[in-house]
Amino acid sequence: PVRNICHRGCLCGSRRCLIAISRPFPRGGSAMMRTSAILYFALWFATFEAVAGSYRYGTLSWKHVEAERPNTVEFELITAWTRSFKWVYVRQVDSPDGSVRTLDSPPIVGDVLRVTGLTFADETGTKSTEMGSSSIVVKTGDGAQYFVDVQVTAYSASEDWVMGNFTFRHSYATPYDANAPFIPLYPDGFSYEASTGAQLAANQPFKHTAWVATFEGCCRAAVDSNVNNRGKPYKVHTMLDLTDRNNAPAARTLPVVTVPVAASADPMDQPMFYVMAKDQFTLGRMDPKAMSSQSSNFPGDDDIAAPLRYKLATAMDLHLAPDMYTQAAGVTVHSDSGMVTVTTNGAAPGFRQVAIVVDSGSSRTVIDMMVRVIPAACQPMPVNTSGVAYMGEMKAREMKMGWVGYGLSVPIWVASPCSAPDIVLNYVFASLSVEASSASANGIVYNSEPGGLDSQGMPMGAMLGSMAMDAIVDVRLTLDNPFSAHRPGHDAAVNKANRDYTNAPGAQALWDDGYRPVLMQGKTLADLDERALSATISFAAFNMNSGTGGAAVYMWVKRGSAEPAITEFAISTTEEEEEAAQRAGFMRLDTNVNEQSSSPDDVYVWYKKGSGAAITHVTLVDDALEGPFSGADFMPIAGYPNTAMEKRNLNSGTEMRKLFMYVKKAPQERVQRILHWVPQMAGHYIFCYSGSVLSDSSLASTQRCIDMDIRLDAVPSFVALPAQQTLMGKVLTFWVQFDDINHPDAEVMIGMDATQGQTLAGARFVGEPMHQVIDAARKRTMRMVEWFPDATYGGFDGKACFTAMNSDSDGATPASGCVDIRVERCKWFVQTEDTLIQIAARFASNWLQIWHFNPEILHPDSALPPSNEIWIGHLYEIEPNDVLSVLAERFGTSIRHIQLNNWGLSEQLTVGQHICIIPNSCVTAEHVVRT
Repeated sequence: PVRNICHRGCLCGSRRCLIAISRPFPRGGSAMMRTSAILYFALWFATFEAVAGSYRYGTLSWKHVEAERPNTVEFELITAWTRSFKWVYVRQVDSPDGSVRTLDSPPIVGDVLRVTGLTFADETGTKSTEMGSSSIVVKTGDGAQYFVDVQVTAYSASEDWVMGNFTFRHSYATPYDANAPFIPLYPDGFSYEASTGAQLAANQPFKHTAWVATFEGCCRAAVDSNVNNRGKPYKVHTMLDLTDRNNAPAARTLPVVTVPVAASADPMDQPMFYVMAKDQFTLGRMDPKAMSSQSSNFPGDDDIAAPLRYKLATAMDLHLAPDMYTQAAGVTVHSDSGMVTVTTNGAAPGFRQVAIVVDSGSSRTVIDMMVRVIPAACQPMPVNTSGVAYMGEMKAREMKMGWVGYGLSVPIWVASPCSAPDIVLNYVFASLSVEASSASANGIVYNSEPGGLDSQGMPMGAMLGSMAMDAIVDVRLTLDNPFSAHRPGHDAAVNKANRDYTNAPGAQALWDDGYRPVLMQGKTLADLDERALSATISFAAFNMNSGTGGAAVYMWVKRGSAEPAITEFAISTTEEEEEAAQRAGFMRLDTNVNEQSSSPDDVYVWYKKGSGAAITHVTLVDDALEGPFSGADFMPIAGYPNTAMEKRNLNSGTEMRKLFMYVKKAPQERVQRILHWVPQMAGHYIFCYSGSVLSDSSLASTQRCIDMDIRLDAVPSFVALPAQQTLMGKVLTFWVQFDDINHPDAEVMIGMDATQGQTLAGARFVGEPMHQVIDAARKRTMRMVEWFPDATYGGFDGKACFTAMNSDSDGATPASGCVDIRVERCKWFVQTEDTLIQIAARFASNWLQIWHFNPEILHPDSALPPSNEIWIGHLYEIEPNDVLSVLAERFGTSIRHIQLNNWGLSEQLTVGQHICIIPNSCVTAEHVVRT
């Protein structure tokens, strides 16, 4: 006889009471015991009358990692299961709200579950033994297998699923399973060689057989009576040849995607969504490469494009028997984009099981998921910030570009066309490609509860905030010692010496910044004089410390419609409550509400910008003056944690008045969230979401995905300019331009580079920087440079160099670029009111010489038109044997004078070179031979 102790542990059944541990009965025993045993067996066998599985979703992928052993890969298994199943816990985390959890509690984010199949649980019920007849494991294809411990990353209470990932590393002995010659078709240009052994292996082309890793078990969830493949085995696998690919595509989607019944048979009316998959190491939107195309010694097929290709899986694709898998009717997938179309016109509501294969070269990933068809009436839908439903491609997917270290904001709105109760947001946020092999590609999936779990599980730098019309987006407290507190007969009047906060310090600044005080019942802002705020605020603002003899404490709120709102408040009166609130992500207002009072308690207000409904109203109530508050849809603020929501007295610790705080939240028939994220690593990321009605899980929007290409912020790049030419005396202006990322926070600072090129005396930037958007990825910053080349720059031919760096580059090496500048020799650009005498003086010459070189000037006293070009000397072409000393003597000048009129002229002259010479006519006349 065997006694079967009822315990938890089998994923194959839906009953809690399953085989756990078998022990023999003591020999002998009463008839009653034997009868009980027979009856127990009968009841146990009855539990298997209809096996209803727990499996709902799965995908298995891998990537190569650097490790001590070669051929090491990291596998990641993402699965979803029935949440209400009685799970075996490997690890159980504390509840976010502080409530007590037991082994019967459903899984939450952070728990680790052992997927045990018919593997038995141990005595404690917290882990499984290795006994059993149907262990559910990952098999790597080379004989190794791994028990699956799922770390929960998501759950949906309304849809009864739990989702999580399992990651492990494995080293293969060889990079692929096996190889064989190219038979029967041998590659062109190759022939069989009469060789054996190592020589044959080194020269003959071979085709490879990839390793196949699998995760399989029984059984699929029977979520309704019509779903295809209900109760049948499931099997997801991935293929790997490390000579060809370094990863299999990573894929993410919600475990259940809801689509509506189409209004017509028009193909354009059929609902669609995307299965998001990406090569894990190829950044941007480029195709990955197949390194070997699963062959050896055959370079003809090496390094070819291996774009991702999608198709609906068949039983053969899933390595299942034909009677173990049937494709869902009316489902198609675009082979290039992964867009799934479900033909639902005339279709009956219900679930469809869909498996999609994603291939890239020799690597393969299977995505095994559920699609739910619902009536179109009252289905929530993603909308833009104007409340208008998305159309066309935007209905299913939106492309975004971002950069490491720069904030990215995306509105996430879902609305219901009907009057619906609370809508909750389901989403998956995952990295599909990574910056380096050492980085994690694990995805984050998450389902919010009505109150929101406040971005739990989001990647570093990300938060999912709430939005609502005129929501409260910030809160402050100020103190006051109003004169009215000293009037005779005032209750618990403050001592006149206690005047630390006279004139309500900080109140006026908050008012000017858009904050407004929370008022007493029956008061309006008209009861305040903003020109004399410090003197009138006590007449209308609610004093949160009223009746204690302490300072007046006023709460100020700021409203907004386009930024993350406050979603929760809490009140603490003990250090334990403060620690609990801080652990839960609350922020404290650092003003003791009982300031200067007789209370022994320090009372603090805490707030959080979470993922739940936005708070739109705050009301403060004095029970002694106004009686118990009964505002519709308002809820009291309690201590934290306080699951009973018992309201907390702001005058805690005193026997004075009872003061309470109440809030009202925005209705959730429209979910208004905003994703704020500062990416920490370049890669390809997706955020897929849907909104579902809390009270009716069949009402959910179709999945919409934000496809984010995150790139490194490289230093700005210089935009090359053509050579700039000018004259002495003519102002030169040109634009220095650098291209950088197209982000509003990426400000490029352009400066002059004194470390290279030439220094242009007097050069300066003019005006403010200008910006031009080049495309979605690039923005151009431009600065105008102005330079006046004086009389010493004739013949200048050099580079002016500039630097550019981001305003927050923190000491990074700046980018640089140079502009070629040339100044013509022997020409002057006439300035306003210039005369021949003034121009001659600039060049150490005389007006007769200047007049001589410009015969178009009819009279030396004639006014010189501004902006005219005149010659100031003679362009001389260097002849053989010319040296500066001989030229200086010949033209009655000096070497120094020649060099002053020729920028950078050295004494090494080149035949054919042109230089500017201003001769001295009086001196050269002495050398004239007269006949």
